[in-house]
Formats: sequence, structure tokens, C-alpha cells
Amino acid sequence: MKKIMIICVGLLISGATLTKAQAVLDKVDRATDKADRAGRTADRTKNTGDKILGFFGKKKGSTSTEKTTVKFTGVNFSTLKAINEKLQSAKGIESTKMKYSASGSSIVLEHTGSTSDILKTLQKAAPDVFSEKNIEGIDDGEISVKLK
Repeated sequence: MKKIMIICVGLLISGATLTKAQAVLDKVDRATDKADRAGRTADRTKNTGDKILGFFGKKKGSTSTEKTTVKFTGVNFSTLKAINEKLQSAKGIESTKMKYSASGSSIVLEHTGSTSDILKTLQKAAPDVFSEKNIEGIDDGEISVKLK
């Protein structure tokens, strides 16, 4: 009889513990569902906003920026620095990033228009550097210049 009584008490205690554990798991499940619903609502709101903005299209004055790397051979640091300063003030160039190495240096330009258009601007900004005799190659996003 004592054994049955001990087993019954043990079952009651473990049943109460399991009920509390299930309640905690239910709370976690409800919190996860709330977070999922909030995420789906945010996604739908973003999609709606994108659709509304799509009706307006691009502004006429806005243009996209392109990147062109101008690679130099046969240039020293002071000359490269002077070229970079000239290019920073050239029309159509938004920013420059200079990289110097004794074997070959470069300036990465962020600009509007194509690579051909920016070459014309570069020839106006620094005609002695970007003369036709110094241009070794031109490709989309890259201009090669050899200085003597």
C-alpha cells in the first residue's frame, strides 16, 4: 500500500511539473508567432512602399554613378598625387580613390556617364597626362595610361 501511495504522489508531483513546463513552452510559441507576424507585416509594408515609389519613376535630374579604374605605369607618387588633385575638381567626377605602388598605380573614379565620356573629361582636366600618345588601352570601367 505504501508503494502505491508513493507512486501516486510521485505521479502528482511530476504531472504538476510537466504542466508548468508545457505552459512555458506555450508562451515561447506565442512569442515566436508574434515575431513571425510582425516580420510578414514589415515585408508587406516594404513591398507596398516599393510599388508606390515605382509609380513615380526616376527623377529627371538623377543619374547613376559608374566606376572607372585609371591604371598608371611609369608614375611616381608626387605625380600621381597631382593628377588625383586635378581629377577631384573635374566636372562629372564625384569621388576619387588613389592607390600607389612602384609597379603600377591606379585611381578609382566614381563618375557620371560612360568610360569614354569620362576620358574626354580627363583629357580636358589633365591634357599632358591623358594625351592620346599616353593612352595604352580603354575598356568599360578601365583606362590604362603609360607615362614616361
